[in-house]
Amino acid sequence: MHVVIVDTTFTTPPTGGAHTFLVDLSAALVGRGARVSIVSQPGPDQTIARALGESGAEVAMKLWQRRHLPEEKASRLANWVNQESPDAYVVSQSPDAGWLTLPLLDSSIATFTIAHNDVGAFYEPLKHYHSFVDCAIGVSEAIHKIVRECGVPAERARHIPYGVQPVALEQLAERRSDLERPLAIGYVGRIVQEQKRVMDFVPLVRELAKRNVPFQLQIIGDGPDRSELEGQLKTTGVAEQVEFTGWLSPEKVKEKLRILDVFLLLSDYEGLPVALLEALAHGVVPVVTRIESGNTQLVRDGENGFVLPVGDMASFAARLESLSSDRDALAAFGRTAWETSQQYSIEKMADNYTTAFTEVAQRVSTRHGREGVGANYPVMNSCRSKYPFWLRRIKQRVVTLGFLSNDA
Repeated sequence: MHVVIVDTTFTTPPTGGAHTFLVDLSAALVGRGARVSIVSQPGPDQTIARALGESGAEVAMKLWQRRHLPEEKASRLANWVNQESPDAYVVSQSPDAGWLTLPLLDSSIATFTIAHNDVGAFYEPLKHYHSFVDCAIGVSEAIHKIVRECGVPAERARHIPYGVQPVALEQLAERRSDLERPLAIGYVGRIVQEQKRVMDFVPLVRELAKRNVPFQLQIIGDGPDRSELEGQLKTTGVAEQVEFTGWLSPEKVKEKLRILDVFLLLSDYEGLPVALLEALAHGVVPVVTRIESGNTQLVRDGENGFVLPVGDMASFAARLESLSSDRDALAAFGRTAWETSQQYSIEKMADNYTTAFTEVAQRVSTRHGREGVGANYPVMNSCRSKYPFWLRRIKQRVVTLGFLSNDA
């Protein structure tokens, strides 16, 4: 089986769970004998590209150049994919070329999309191109709204959650539980206010200090709002209890998770957070926001963690205070969190994708053409312009020359 996956975002930081998922899935598929080709574009961060190469996947990043417009990228990508004639073509993360290619593909190629987050950036393109998608995949139960809101027939939609590798059960017992130790709290992800609400850490640590809760907070990751967050945390009086680690390799993140007690997620919305799954797999107690997608699928309030209202830092602080003072309860919640992670293994994820690729490709092999295929199919709204193609092309060449001049 040959699978082509398009993700044109992983070379531009910050990277996230949808990128690390791609590495795990590629390695699992290659391990099962599949040929996996990942299409992306050059960018400043090659970390994921290197990891994909090490997984055994082929990484193609020279199908187009910076000067090419989205329609030109799509044409080049379609020509390459049609020549390769893979069993499956997958749009994972791509704001333009991955989607624009769909109407240009040979009808014998099975097409897939993955909705990684409960947000319009994934739903709107699917609404526009749903007739060209043979199977739309959502990573969480809530994202199954791809059927309800995006025009995808139920028989062409699947729910396939991410997978992680849980630690061995005996490793959970190694976590220290003495009351004298400060509560080890962690966050893993992009340091951005939009979606992740990272600035909520400021009132949270103030509330913890007010309650005299001994804690150490590790913020693992990076992003455009890091400097502002660091600056505001310095005004709280407990900045020495907060550590910013920057981006860490997956192995280093797992080392951190092995010593954390609590995992915080303060987001407005999510898909199925890989960082949260990793925390569960390491027996770290999740304290997360009550949102439709992801968090409430994984965390059962009062059983394997806690689910609290978005922005209610007083409630978050109160829950952390109770966990700090009752380490037996902390350990019990951690064990239940670990048990939850057993449902979300990389092996199970790979099984589900292999089944989807095989079944849909077999169904598509009997198809005779597809309506609306061709370069004249209208592009989605986000790629439309009021300017004629020739003028856009001149403008793009000027912009490209500016980039090249700056690089020089």
